[in-house]
Amino acid sequence: MLSGGPAMTYVPAVAGNPQHLVALTGYQVAGTPGRDLLDTGSAEIDGRHLRVAARVESFDFSAHADREGAARVPRRYRDADVLVNHGDRCEAFAEELRADGVDATAPEVGSVHSV
Repeated sequence: MLSGGPAMTYVPAVAGNPQHLVALTGYQVAGTPGRDLLDTGSAEIDGRHLRVAARVESFDFSAHADREGAARVPRRYRDADVLVNHGDRCEAFAEELRADGVDATAPEVGSVHSV
């Protein structure tokens, strides 16, 4: 959404060259610099209004998997120990994976595991 992070440095650096590409991934929420850039070719980046001569393209994919996608990866590693540590239902997800033959654990906060 171009509202923080490394993009604040690299978008202005490539903005002036029409041979460059600004590739936006995932949904760009209305009112964010990413959406403004897609819609108008300009955006407020790091407090400055920036007109972008570079190509701007949007790619429809996300780093966030759905439930089946999240389960697909650990099932490929049935011979490995799997630690489930993201989300609000870690123990339930670990239990589901165990029922499918994966050695899965939802570690307690503060516990230590060797990998």
